[in-house]
Amino acid sequence: MFRPASVLAAALLSVPISAHALESGPKSPLPMFDLQRLRLDPAALGSLVVGTGRTLESGQLRVALNYHYEQLPMHFQTRWEPGEGTGLVENKMTAHLTVAFGVLSWLEVGGELPFILTQGGKPTLEYFGPNSGGIATPWLTARAALLRQSKGAPINLSVGFTAGLPVGSREAQAHEEYAWQPRLQLGYVGEGFQLGGEAGVFLRKRQDLGPVSYDPKDIVGNELRLGATVTSLHGETTRGEVSVITGIPLNGGRVGAEMLIAIRRHALSSLDLYVMGGPGVGAGFDTPTFRFVAGLSWATSKVD
Repeated sequence: MFRPASVLAAALLSVPISAHALESGPKSPLPMFDLQRLRLDPAALGSLVVGTGRTLESGQLRVALNYHYEQLPMHFQTRWEPGEGTGLVENKMTAHLTVAFGVLSWLEVGGELPFILTQGGKPTLEYFGPNSGGIATPWLTARAALLRQSKGAPINLSVGFTAGLPVGSREAQAHEEYAWQPRLQLGYVGEGFQLGGEAGVFLRKRQDLGPVSYDPKDIVGNELRLGATVTSLHGETTRGEVSVITGIPLNGGRVGAEMLIAIRRHALSSLDLYVMGGPGVGAGFDTPTFRFVAGLSWATSKVD
């Protein structure tokens, strides 16, 4: 005999069991790649994230410490729905140490050392996300100026190269077997402002996350990275910046972009305090819905 009450009771009792199974059942690790998309510019002569073709003066040193928060930096969606849904990583906090040094008047070297402080999210039925901290992929950079307005050229133009070291934590989803990014940067310095843009190719091992999201478009791999910025210059106390960065997949994946607005405060001639934040746009699973950075930098002489 059919008993609706019995069927309803059994269904209700099965809900916590299924939820518990989702949390505690066997899980597989994710394909390995570094989840962090943001690269801070160690010299920050353009914006904090986009270069303008300029290099530090010979002998000039800049050191910066940054706190970095990301909301939903790893969540799967088929269309852009800001802030919607849950993710394998829902909140992530990272500290970044950056250093840049002017070797020659036209040559600059630098580096970035990120350390994940904490991160966490919700697992899927078969996969768990990273829930531990640790060192992320360190980056080494070199930039050479080809054209300089200070030498009479109409624009600033430079070439740069960034390489990731394969020592990031696998447990923290912060490891790349290899990662390189050659870039071309250009800019123009006007009266109290500067414009800049850059284009580069980010090269890394292709990883298919289709088995995780059940969507064949969720892939990480090579990308065309583009950026543009406009900043104020030579202010006595503050400097404003607006930057747009985007990644266009070259071998599968989804487009992601971000708009980042920053304010720098010149606390001393050699000390800057700054904040930067903005939304992510697009359905790329590794594009956060919001990003915030706060930091301080010290330089042997005033950068701008």
